Amino acid sequence: MGEVRVSIEIKALGSNGAVPQRVEALADTGATLTMIPGDVLKRAGVKPEGSVQVRMADGRTTDRPIGFAWVTVEGRSRPATVMFGEAGDMVLLGLTVLEETGLAVDPVNRTLIPAPFNLF
Repeated sequence: MGEVRVSIEIKALGSNGAVPQRVEALADTGATLTMIPGDVLKRAGVKPEGSVQVRMADGRTTDRPIGFAWVTVEGRSRPATVMFGEAGDMVLLGLTVLEETGLAVDPVNRTLIPAPFNLF
């Protein structure tokens, strides 16, 4: 099994003239939120709208700014909460966006696949 990396597009929710940004991200079902470098989010017109406490992969707990953006992956777009990443952070496509776009990780074939929404 291996990593699944995908291209995602980020743009501000409002039409403020900012240019949508594309990044390569690791699809990470262990991450709740999608984390994008802060400078990329700013270029896309996304503004910090608060912060959340997060537990990093190495066990540290820290506060990170969050904002709201349109996230497009595999041609599927949804408004989403995105976290402002810092230098050295991985770019992550988190579980929330995967679930809201109806996608799942296929680690064997290293792709994203359609997944039905569950109602139970």
